[in-house]
Amino acid sequence: MLKTLLGLLIAITLLAGSVLAQPVAGSVQGIAAPMSMPSQLVVYYFHGNARCPSCYKLEQFAKEALEQNFANELKSGKIVFKIVNIDKPGNDHFVVDYQLYTKSVIISLVKDGKQVQYKNLEKVWDLLRDQNQYHAYVRDEIKLFLGEL
Repeated sequence: MLKTLLGLLIAITLLAGSVLAQPVAGSVQGIAAPMSMPSQLVVYYFHGNARCPSCYKLEQFAKEALEQNFANELKSGKIVFKIVNIDKPGNDHFVVDYQLYTKSVIISLVKDGKQVQYKNLEKVWDLLRDQNQYHAYVRDEIKLFLGEL
């Protein structure tokens, strides 16, 4: 009995150690999200439980714009892409924080772990029918923020 209990305790300890050794941040839809850096851009795509084809396209185009234009920054953690369902418990504060009223792409400049500036890319809805213009808009707005890092 003591050997079984000891074996179980060792197994739990090893399992807990391997879980705790994992980075806090993971990957979102294939884009690396390394642990926070002193200064970085966080690009959010906010959605709710109800999603239409346009909502999925907003997310897809944002992800593509990041992957095509900022692959190195994503890999290094200088830019992080986060997809957030605001209808999940604990995420409702984003609605107030960013004054969200619809599905949105937000760029957040974070320095020393604190947000210092953000922008809601409201034109993404207007550009939804033109993938190239959508990508260019997201790219150009991110470049402006990168200059602040």
